[in-house]
Amino acid sequence: MFCPNCSQTVIEGSRFCMYCGFNLTAQRIGEKTTMEASEPTVCESLEDFSDGTKLLSTESFPKKPQKIVKTQNPLFFAWLVSAEGPDKAKDYRITKEKTTIGKSEGSDILISSDFISRNHAILVYEKDKFILNDLESTNHTFVNNKKISRRILKDNDLIKFGETVFKFKCL
Repeated sequence: MFCPNCSQTVIEGSRFCMYCGFNLTAQRIGEKTTMEASEPTVCESLEDFSDGTKLLSTESFPKKPQKIVKTQNPLFFAWLVSAEGPDKAKDYRITKEKTTIGKSEGSDILISSDFISRNHAILVYEKDKFILNDLESTNHTFVNNKKISRRILKDNDLIKFGETVFKFKCL
Protein backbone atom coordinates (compact mmCIF):
# COMPACT_ATOMS: atom_id res chain seq x y z
CA MET A 1 0.00 0.00 0.00
CA PHE A 2 1.27 3.48 -0.82
CA CYS A 3 0.68 6.79 0.95
CA PRO A 4 -1.47 9.00 -1.33
CA ASN A 5 0.35 12.09 -0.03
CA CYS A 6 4.08 11.16 -0.41
CA SER A 7 3.86 7.86 -2.38
CA GLN A 8 6.03 6.00 0.15
CA THR A 9 5.22 2.36 0.97
CA VAL A 10 3.26 2.08 4.20
CA ILE A 11 2.45 -0.99 6.27
CA GLU A 12 -0.96 -2.47 5.48
CA GLY A 13 -3.49 -1.35 8.09
CA SER A 14 -1.53 1.74 9.15
CA ARG A 15 -3.59 4.74 10.21
CA PHE A 16 -0.80 7.23 9.50
CA CYS A 17 2.11 7.37 7.04
CA MET A 18 5.38 6.91 8.99
CA TYR A 19 7.21 9.16 6.51
CA CYS A 20 5.00 12.25 6.23
CA GLY A 21 2.42 11.72 9.01
CA PHE A 22 -0.48 11.72 6.53
CA ASN A 23 -3.72 10.43 8.07
CA LEU A 24 -4.83 7.23 6.31
CA THR A 25 -8.44 6.22 6.98
CA ALA A 26 -9.38 2.86 5.43
CA GLN A 27 -12.85 1.66 4.55
CA ARG A 28 -13.23 -1.90 3.32
CA ILE A 29 -15.64 -2.44 0.40
CA GLY A 30 -15.77 -6.11 -0.64
CA GLU A 31 -12.21 -7.08 -1.63
CA LYS A 32 -11.01 -3.53 -2.34
CA THR A 33 -9.62 -1.00 0.13
CA THR A 34 -10.21 2.65 -0.60
CA MET A 35 -8.23 5.44 1.04
CA GLU A 36 -9.64 8.81 1.90
CA ALA A 37 -7.62 11.77 3.13
CA SER A 38 -8.64 13.64 6.25
CA GLU A 39 -7.07 16.33 8.38
CA PRO A 40 -4.98 15.07 11.35
CA THR A 41 -7.03 15.24 14.54
CA VAL A 42 -6.17 14.65 18.19
CA CYS A 43 -9.14 13.32 20.14
CA GLU A 44 -8.94 13.31 23.91
CA SER A 45 -12.15 11.27 24.29
CA LEU A 46 -15.11 10.01 22.28
CA GLU A 47 -17.02 13.19 23.25
CA ASP A 48 -14.63 15.18 20.98
CA PHE A 49 -16.42 13.86 17.89
CA SER A 50 -18.95 16.08 16.14
CA ASP A 51 -22.31 14.92 14.78
CA GLY A 52 -20.82 14.69 11.25
CA THR A 53 -18.01 12.30 12.29
CA LYS A 54 -18.24 8.77 10.98
CA LEU A 55 -17.03 6.31 13.64
CA LEU A 56 -15.49 3.22 12.02
CA SER A 57 -14.75 1.28 15.21
CA THR A 58 -14.45 2.09 18.89
CA GLU A 59 -11.78 -0.64 19.22
CA SER A 60 -9.34 1.46 17.16
CA PHE A 61 -9.17 4.11 19.90
CA PRO A 62 -6.65 3.69 22.71
CA LYS A 63 -7.79 3.76 26.35
CA LYS A 64 -5.44 6.65 27.17
CA PRO A 65 -5.21 9.72 24.93
CA GLN A 66 -2.26 9.74 22.56
CA LYS A 67 -1.09 12.78 20.63
CA ILE A 68 -0.45 12.52 16.92
CA VAL A 69 3.07 13.56 15.96
CA LYS A 70 3.65 14.66 12.38
CA THR A 71 7.26 14.39 11.24
CA GLN A 72 8.70 16.46 8.42
CA ASN A 73 11.61 14.14 7.54
CA PRO A 74 11.39 10.43 6.77
CA LEU A 75 12.35 8.08 9.58
CA PHE A 76 15.49 6.03 9.25
CA PHE A 77 17.15 3.48 11.46
CA ALA A 78 20.18 2.39 9.45
CA TRP A 79 22.96 3.52 7.14
CA LEU A 80 25.35 1.93 4.69
CA VAL A 81 28.72 3.69 4.87
CA SER A 82 31.07 3.11 1.96
CA ALA A 83 34.46 1.91 3.26
CA GLU A 84 36.04 0.94 -0.10
CA GLY A 85 35.10 1.58 -3.69
CA PRO A 86 34.11 4.45 -5.99
CA ASP A 87 32.06 6.32 -3.35
CA LYS A 88 34.41 5.84 -0.38
CA ALA A 89 33.20 7.63 2.81
CA LYS A 90 29.73 8.30 1.36
CA ASP A 91 26.81 7.18 3.52
CA TYR A 92 23.37 6.08 2.40
CA ARG A 93 20.44 6.41 4.79
CA ILE A 94 18.01 3.53 4.69
CA THR A 95 14.61 5.27 4.62
CA LYS A 96 12.38 2.67 2.97
CA GLU A 97 11.18 -0.81 3.83
CA LYS A 98 12.83 -2.13 0.65
CA THR A 99 16.09 -0.59 -0.60
CA THR A 100 17.47 -1.79 -3.94
CA ILE A 101 21.23 -1.87 -4.57
CA GLY A 102 22.88 -2.09 -8.00
CA LYS A 103 24.19 -0.17 -10.97
CA SER A 104 20.77 0.26 -12.58
CA GLU A 105 19.58 3.89 -12.73
CA GLY A 106 16.45 2.82 -10.84
CA SER A 107 18.40 1.51 -7.83
CA ASP A 108 17.93 3.25 -4.49
CA ILE A 109 21.67 2.87 -3.86
CA LEU A 110 23.47 3.28 -7.17
CA ILE A 111 27.00 1.83 -7.31
CA SER A 112 28.87 2.63 -10.52
CA SER A 113 31.26 -0.30 -10.84
CA ASP A 114 31.92 -3.00 -13.42
CA PHE A 115 31.73 -5.63 -10.66
CA ILE A 116 28.16 -4.75 -9.64
CA SER A 117 25.09 -6.29 -11.26
CA ARG A 118 22.26 -4.04 -12.43
CA ASN A 119 20.05 -5.46 -9.69
CA HIS A 120 22.65 -6.74 -7.25
CA ALA A 121 20.87 -6.94 -3.87
CA ILE A 122 17.92 -5.72 -1.84
CA LEU A 123 17.85 -4.64 1.79
CA VAL A 124 14.49 -5.24 3.49
CA TYR A 125 13.28 -3.97 6.87
CA GLU A 126 10.99 -6.71 8.16
CA LYS A 127 9.81 -7.54 11.70
CA ASP A 128 12.30 -5.11 13.32
CA LYS A 129 15.23 -6.65 11.41
CA PHE A 130 17.25 -5.61 8.37
CA ILE A 131 17.60 -8.51 5.93
CA LEU A 132 20.03 -8.41 3.00
CA ASN A 133 19.17 -10.57 -0.03
CA ASP A 134 21.52 -11.19 -2.95
CA LEU A 135 19.59 -11.09 -6.24
CA GLU A 136 21.66 -13.81 -7.93
CA SER A 137 24.33 -11.25 -8.78
CA THR A 138 27.29 -12.21 -10.95
CA ASN A 139 29.96 -11.35 -8.36
CA HIS A 140 27.82 -12.23 -5.32
CA THR A 141 27.27 -10.48 -2.01
CA PHE A 142 29.44 -11.09 1.04
CA VAL A 143 28.79 -10.24 4.70
CA ASN A 144 31.86 -10.37 6.97
CA ASN A 145 33.73 -12.19 4.15
CA LYS A 146 31.10 -14.96 3.85
CA LYS A 147 29.09 -15.39 0.64
CA ILE A 148 25.38 -14.98 1.34
CA SER A 149 22.09 -15.32 -0.43
CA ARG A 150 20.08 -14.00 2.55
CA ARG A 151 21.33 -12.63 5.87
CA ILE A 152 19.99 -10.73 8.87
CA LEU A 153 22.34 -7.79 9.39
CA LYS A 154 23.79 -6.56 12.67
CA ASP A 155 25.42 -3.25 13.52
CA ASN A 156 29.00 -3.00 12.11
CA ASP A 157 28.63 -5.88 9.62
CA LEU A 158 30.91 -5.45 6.59
CA ILE A 159 29.08 -5.95 3.30
CA LYS A 160 30.90 -6.47 0.01
CA PHE A 161 29.19 -5.94 -3.36
CA GLY A 162 31.77 -6.78 -6.06
CA GLU A 163 34.79 -4.67 -5.02
CA THR A 164 32.74 -2.14 -3.04
CA VAL A 165 32.69 -2.53 0.75
CA PHE A 166 30.11 -0.98 3.07
CA LYS A 167 29.80 -0.91 6.84
CA PHE A 168 26.24 -1.45 8.04
CA LYS A 169 25.21 0.84 10.89
CA CYS A 170 21.89 0.66 12.72
CA LEU A 171 20.35 2.00 15.91
